[in-house]
Amino acid sequence: LLYIFPNQVSLECFRVDDDVCDVDSLRLYGWICATLWRGVKEIEIYFEKSPMLPTQLFTSHSLVTLKLRFWGEINVPTKVCLPNLRTLHLKVFTPSNDSVFRLVSGCLALEDLLMVPGGSSLGRTAVNIHSPSLKRLVLDFHVLLTKFPNDIDYVVKINAPSLECFEYNDSVGDFYTLSSMKLLEEADILISRYQEDERNATRLLQAVCNVQSLFLSIIEAETVFRSRLDPVIFPSLVFLDFCNEGDDWQGTWLVEFLHCLPHLKKLVLTFATPKRGLKSLPKTVPSCLLFELEEIEILRFEEDEHMFELVGFFLSHALVLKNLVINFAGKVGEEYQWRLSVKERLLSLSMGSKTCEIVFS
Repeated sequence: LLYIFPNQVSLECFRVDDDVCDVDSLRLYGWICATLWRGVKEIEIYFEKSPMLPTQLFTSHSLVTLKLRFWGEINVPTKVCLPNLRTLHLKVFTPSNDSVFRLVSGCLALEDLLMVPGGSSLGRTAVNIHSPSLKRLVLDFHVLLTKFPNDIDYVVKINAPSLECFEYNDSVGDFYTLSSMKLLEEADILISRYQEDERNATRLLQAVCNVQSLFLSIIEAETVFRSRLDPVIFPSLVFLDFCNEGDDWQGTWLVEFLHCLPHLKKLVLTFATPKRGLKSLPKTVPSCLLFELEEIEILRFEEDEHMFELVGFFLSHALVLKNLVINFAGKVGEEYQWRLSVKERLLSLSMGSKTCEIVFS
């Protein structure tokens, strides 16, 4: 039916998944051409291997959404012109030469870009993103790190001055350059590995320092703390969700980090069991803790002396705190008695705020 009266029937969406239907690359090529003739607005192609894509796919004036997922290279033609494309999702692909740069630069109205590179064992993988209109960018390199854990060789360059939302899942190393993101409002940063280059970790945080909301997840505490460089200040940050899955965190480091967040209103913490808490009482209390912080939420709370020490410091100095939310990690066996003892101990701590309520969940 796709080939009958192509100019008389329009098509909104075309989706193919080779897990659902058995289709060869040549037939898919014809289907894509037929849908483009009908002015299709959305195309989604999910293929195990890299299919042959028609050049018309990269010069369509009707496409608004394009989502491609397959292992292999995307052969982007020299000329790319997708003037109405707003959403571009590329998953588990291998960029070749400057293919990503040509593709993204040819999308003049692009607003939403998601990229999950699959990498290549041959040469360097290059991801060069230049888009004045881009508002949301998701870069997820977990597939690349899983497939080539000991042979990471890629370069990331980002120039997106209108970016408002940035999600980044990667290690930190000497492989990327970031332009200023002055309009950025929200960032979701997951640093899965730390390659002992604090300058690049600092550069990444500097690029997102204007955000109002930040989710920051790290494995190695050195990613953020213990830097010999000047600390990164987040002047507009009001919400921080901080997760440290490693067991090397110190409460002292976290308090020092709060000095960089002068207007923080809500803090969410997820920690593994720490080796050390407040090694020594901080000489100065962060201004946000004294005058700004209204809610603290601790996820996976465990009965650990270092955790009680940190919570006690927060409660005694948070003068305008309204809520302390405790989410229990849970225990097998005597869970009820354990929770009851934790509650009693927390409620006995001195509070600097007269209006603070401790909520258990």
